[in-house]
Amino acid sequence: MKRTYGIAGNGRASTHLQAYLRLLKIPYKLWHRRGGLAPETALGGCSTIFILISDGAIARFISGNPFLKGKTLIHFSGSLNIEGASGMHPFMPLAARRLTLAEYRAIPFALDGGATLKELVPEFSNPAFKISGKDKKLYHALCALGANLPVLLWQKALLDLNGKFGIPRALVERYFRASLDNFKENPAAALSGPIARRDSRTIRSDVKALGAPFAGIYSAFARIYENN
Repeated sequence: MKRTYGIAGNGRASTHLQAYLRLLKIPYKLWHRRGGLAPETALGGCSTIFILISDGAIARFISGNPFLKGKTLIHFSGSLNIEGASGMHPFMPLAARRLTLAEYRAIPFALDGGATLKELVPEFSNPAFKISGKDKKLYHALCALGANLPVLLWQKALLDLNGKFGIPRALVERYFRASLDNFKENPAAALSGPIARRDSRTIRSDVKALGAPFAGIYSAFARIYENN
């Protein structure tokens, strides 16, 4: 029996899932709060429903919509275990732009239940791996740490190097890219500069020049490396 898919929510994750389904020519139905329809009206005929709303609202949405009972429910939360729904977290920072079909097919999914990806969404051939429910909070924290904290630092450095000193953006990005290339080549030896050589005098000078709040971040990173 062919599955009919529904999507609750219209944020970035939903936008990407919609684009992926369209590229695969898989029909779906969409519900969101501004659509004017009740969830059951929009999604009642769907056998599999992706609940792509804020983490804190997922369990309430399920308990508040009895028509969902007996349906296959999927959420994208990387940190929550939701009774009655399977977790299928995209292990990839989702870009603001739409992706190509090849890019969507390459996104790995972290699964938290007993079902395989093929059982949840037979049309998907993405890589997939399992994360136990007890490990999800740490798993998600590490994802957020690795994908978001560097971006905040790059934003700060780009803004000042380009805006204050007039260094062309392309050169600043090349500098960042060299750091990432060094990490890909040898993660253990990728650090450079005063933190790598434990040059406390230069570190103190850097911290003083930065000022709050980035001075505190720089100091914390230096201490982490020093104590390792």
